[in-house]
Amino acid sequence: MTKVIIGAANALDIIVHDHIIIGKGGHVRLKGLKRSEKHRSG
Repeated sequence: MTKVIIGAANALDIIVHDHIIIGKGGHVRLKGLKRSEKHRSG
């Protein structure tokens, strides 16, 4: 899912710095888990 979000953002010239997952029990920031990096293709 993250790759899809990054691909869509790149098409709009947006850099993805963090990815937030929201659910019934709360939310998780991948940056907070130190699993996210700054992504940009090209």
